[in-house]
Amino acid sequence: MQQYDLAIVGAGVLGLAHAVHAAQSGLSVAVFDRSGVADGASVRNFGMLAIVAQRPGDELDSARRTLAHWQNFGAEAGITLRQAGCLFVGRTEQELAVLHECAANAGRHGQSFVPVAREDLGHYANGLRTDAALGGLWSKDAWKLDQRSAMAQLAQWLELRHGVTFYMGCEVRGIEAGVLDTAKGAVRAGRTVICGGSEFSRLFPDQFAASGVTTCQLQMLRTAPQPDGFQLSPFVLGGLSLPRYSAFADCPSLPDLRATLEQSRPREMINGIHLIAAQEDDGSITLGDSHHYGADAPPERLAEVDTLLLNEASALLALPDVTITQRWLGHYAHLAGKASLVLHPAQGVTAVTMVNGQGMTHGFALAEDVISELIG
Repeated sequence: MQQYDLAIVGAGVLGLAHAVHAAQSGLSVAVFDRSGVADGASVRNFGMLAIVAQRPGDELDSARRTLAHWQNFGAEAGITLRQAGCLFVGRTEQELAVLHECAANAGRHGQSFVPVAREDLGHYANGLRTDAALGGLWSKDAWKLDQRSAMAQLAQWLELRHGVTFYMGCEVRGIEAGVLDTAKGAVRAGRTVICGGSEFSRLFPDQFAASGVTTCQLQMLRTAPQPDGFQLSPFVLGGLSLPRYSAFADCPSLPDLRATLEQSRPREMINGIHLIAAQEDDGSITLGDSHHYGADAPPERLAEVDTLLLNEASALLALPDVTITQRWLGHYAHLAGKASLVLHPAQGVTAVTMVNGQGMTHGFALAEDVISELIG
């Protein structure tokens, strides 16, 4: 029977982050995933390290710590990390008020926010519809990686550099007394860390149900590669993003903006839409997303949501090619009012998941804390 110091269930960003910290601490590590490749939340996103979106304090500190790990480990693994920056575009006076309030408070917390006049928006991003904009807010604190390839690159580096063993396409069916019952036979581990809400729910359904964790379903799209070398450059977001990001939570005008949006844009708010546009390495533009929670999530894609997303995108951007070539659903664990969840459902077993959809932004910091606690 194979034996390891640590078994990790889940080869997404959170599982790999735990593997990095454990291997660097000298532990023998095995990673299990029931899929042949990582194909969950870690690749169905924008590849965004959203330091810009964090509330000052513990959130911002965690995001900055994770960024430092990405810069370190990512460089060793050959992962390209681009400082894309982020441009919020305000199209109403209320949106602009929130953006200006955020900028006014940024200096006290070491954040980087710069108000942008309407006539200067084009200096920060190409393809903007500035005729409908009143101004914006720029931050350099957003980083882009290729979410579709980064997990594979990180896993390969862990295997070659640190001797981590990967059991891909190998479902873990149960864990008892330090032994994992897997599709490829029994494996013994001193400790086990379960990363990813779906794996937790399969292995310890009662404890998962008692935790209150549910799921959030996202709807996203991607355009064809843009022609003629078109470069969007930063992440571009609109006013619907402001109520969703904790960086704006303390802005005095935010409650009024939220109330106005609920009245003026009820379908967008009901479907949890906030527009993020991000350009990928192949020139395509990823657009999203919507948010439906738990039992409220529809069983399939909603045409209305696609329409709302595309309408919001076209109000912000004049893309050369708006042909949609990919449409997909994403899922992540969700627990209102919490960023992460760490539980101990059985002796020697720790279940860890991000419950706010920001595993890319916080995963390495959370994993560092968990591994530090496990090894004392």
